[in-house]
Amino acid sequence: MTGPGPVLRDPMEKNANLKTDPQYTYVDNTESLAQLTEMLATTSRVGLDTEADSLHHYFEKVCLIQLSFSGSNYVVDPLAGFSLTEFLEVLSRKELILQGADYDLRMLKKSFEFRPKASVFDTMLAAQVLGYEKIGLAALAEKFCGVMLSKAGQKSDWARRPLSAKQLDYASDDTKYLEAIADALARSLQELGRLDWHRECCERVVETSGLEAKNDAKEAWRIKGSSGLSPKELAFVREIWKWRDDEARRRDRPPFMVLLNEDLIALARWRAGSPDGPIPPELKFMKRITGENLLRLESTIRVAENLPASEWPGAPARVWSRVKQPSPEKVEALLAACKAIAGKLKIEPCFLASRATLTAMARHEPRSIEKVMEVSGMMRWQAELILTAILNVPGNS
Repeated sequence: MTGPGPVLRDPMEKNANLKTDPQYTYVDNTESLAQLTEMLATTSRVGLDTEADSLHHYFEKVCLIQLSFSGSNYVVDPLAGFSLTEFLEVLSRKELILQGADYDLRMLKKSFEFRPKASVFDTMLAAQVLGYEKIGLAALAEKFCGVMLSKAGQKSDWARRPLSAKQLDYASDDTKYLEAIADALARSLQELGRLDWHRECCERVVETSGLEAKNDAKEAWRIKGSSGLSPKELAFVREIWKWRDDEARRRDRPPFMVLLNEDLIALARWRAGSPDGPIPPELKFMKRITGENLLRLESTIRVAENLPASEWPGAPARVWSRVKQPSPEKVEALLAACKAIAGKLKIEPCFLASRATLTAMARHEPRSIEKVMEVSGMMRWQAELILTAILNVPGNS
């Protein structure tokens, strides 16, 4: 690398002197971002990660962008008040190495409309394709680089400023070893003849991360654990969910910080069944809801109580229930065949095909790779592996 590096600043001070030989460069001003962008233009591959504030805020956003290339590490602060347009345009044209790319790419699109224009190498997906038991960054860094990564900053509120040196050390570690890990994984993929599998997985992640998030307000309240509830109980779930969402927006906090899903369901079931009874011991979380918050919750519960049965929500629409259902024996046979194939390849069966995917194939009985992909949404490498099993399942016509 030639020429001066970006202006290096102490994360705790805005007017610090230049540092020499730091573990990372903290980029929090226009001058240093311009210099970083200039150097970024000269490289072809970049290790990339982000830190967001989704654990602490309702309106989540990218709070840090970490990069490693040409042996140097950088932490860009997008909350510092400068334009990232040119920087992100240059970054988009580089081969990107990420660990678990889906979330980072979704957040980058949500915050900046960023989309990669070159290839993406997802190290976590590579580990899955290779059948590794441990696929997290810490495990891969230990395996290939002999380092133990700290998890001390994992739950930080990355939107708060100033950031501590420990937080920035943690953030920079997330990209520091990505190039070495990717190189080692690529060699193993090549040896096993699975480079194309991994490439297709990465292309799928890039594609799906660019899709608009489904925002069906009519069904968003159907939270995990609510599928077995009665229509009356679901009416309470729906109204309490609306209260929780309003509270989360008002406070700019994640919904789980207002009320956990399991607590929401427990409250809905109790109020649907015992509206006049005392609060049971298992609803101890109710003690934390006081004042105006409690008044708003009680008001929303009264809405649910006064709803006529004709306005209670029914079971969610299931298009598949109107078509031919496969026999349980056929589904189990496919599951067993999938498990056997995955066992030979030493990969997780669910990484090859989920139960829902196999059920769809048992229902439609596809006879070609293209049809398998059409009815199940599988990638080509998965369809090629599973097609023979589908054709050999007893009862297939």
